[in-house]
Amino acid sequence: MQADDPRPSPPLGLVAIGRNEGERLRRCLAAARALMGPEAPLVYVDSGSTDASLAIAAEAGARIVEIDPAEGFTAARARNLGAAALAGSAPEFIQFVDGDCELVPGWLETAQARLRADADLAVVAGRR
Repeated sequence: MQADDPRPSPPLGLVAIGRNEGERLRRCLAAARALMGPEAPLVYVDSGSTDASLAIAAEAGARIVEIDPAEGFTAARARNLGAAALAGSAPEFIQFVDGDCELVPGWLETAQARLRADADLAVVAGRR
């Protein structure tokens, strides 16, 4: 969003990363959409998938970022590229998730409340 845009920034954006996640990615993004709502910005960063992962991400309405194979594939690179792709929507928080994981009800509210309650925190993590 631009500075003169009257719409508020979304409180939360999501970056999912993966390679050849297939149906796991479909479940990951569906869970995110269900918990975050239809307008939340989603980014899928792909590390050279040869399956239907890119099509699945597109169906879910995610912005797709493909890592250049010449740069090498690392989770850190993927997460950083995803965060950069969200910069235009300027979310207050970014939820990072691997494409084979699903967010559970209550997590997003708990994480955001904890971050808002303690200005010294930059990251919160859940347990599987």
